[in-house]
Amino acid sequence: MKVSHEVGYVLAGTEGSIDDSAEALFLEYLHPLLGQKGTKLVLDLSKSNYITSKGLGQLVSLAAHANMNSSKVALAACSPFISVVLDRSKLAMFFTVSATVPDAIRVLTD
Repeated sequence: MKVSHEVGYVLAGTEGSIDDSAEALFLEYLHPLLGQKGTKLVLDLSKSNYITSKGLGQLVSLAAHANMNSSKVALAACSPFISVVLDRSKLAMFFTVSATVPDAIRVLTD
């Protein structure tokens, strides 16, 4: 996982499947950031083509943690498979989802 601290937001990128292996990475890199009040996290999913139910659970956990700390998470550049999973599970309504990373940055920082 790559994490970059930018002016006004944090950009993190996943690589590979988002599954049960994501839990340790999310807990190590992302949850501490979202524990800081007002963090704006753009999660670039462009290099992840697959997500499992455990991976969905990790995304929900991130969003819930963000909400408890007045932080925000935007999912960006989802693969077609991940987009379909988010839509069919109705979780797309729970997240801010943007087609591109620049769109997600705009949504979070405007």
